[in-house]
Amino acid sequence: MKIDRGADVRDRRTLVGGVLVVASLIAIARGAPMLGTWTEARRAAAAAAGDQLRLAERARRELPALQDSLQRRRARFAALDSLLFIASSASVASAALASALEDVATDTRVKVNAMQMRPDTTNRPGFTRVAVRVIGVADVAGLAAFLHAVDGGDRYLAVREISVSQPEPGAADSKPEMLRIDVLVEGLGFIQPETVK
Repeated sequence: MKIDRGADVRDRRTLVGGVLVVASLIAIARGAPMLGTWTEARRAAAAAAGDQLRLAERARRELPALQDSLQRRRARFAALDSLLFIASSASVASAALASALEDVATDTRVKVNAMQMRPDTTNRPGFTRVAVRVIGVADVAGLAAFLHAVDGGDRYLAVREISVSQPEPGAADSKPEMLRIDVLVEGLGFIQPETVK
């Protein structure tokens, strides 16, 4: 029997070529989805970077307007500073309100017999209501001047309760008419805790 060596070599080449083709097809079949996933991940990363770049550009364009808005807000807060009772606690803010009301009473000829402070008991930072009850004696003109000064003053104050009585209804006409007043005045405070240095 004669062995054809040329056919044997050709068969080996065909076999090696077939193995290479099958291996290539398997590699492509497995590699194509991975390549697609990698490509999608790169596209998503590029899109995210583009979004961040657009946001950064928009923020850069809006920065001057935001700075201007911040300056206006600071100016408004500084203007509010003189209208509020700024203190480290609600009790201190109530004491400041009581002192301001005592000055108003002196200016309007109201004789103060007692003051009862009513601070907000929560005492947390920020805006809070503070109130003071003023008990005293005044004539009609003094009471009207006191109420006008409280309502029309330069601070945010409001009269929440008022009680007026005449202590001597049968007094002589020659004696000036005096009224006993009980007025609850409420103000707006801003609690700003002291920072420890």
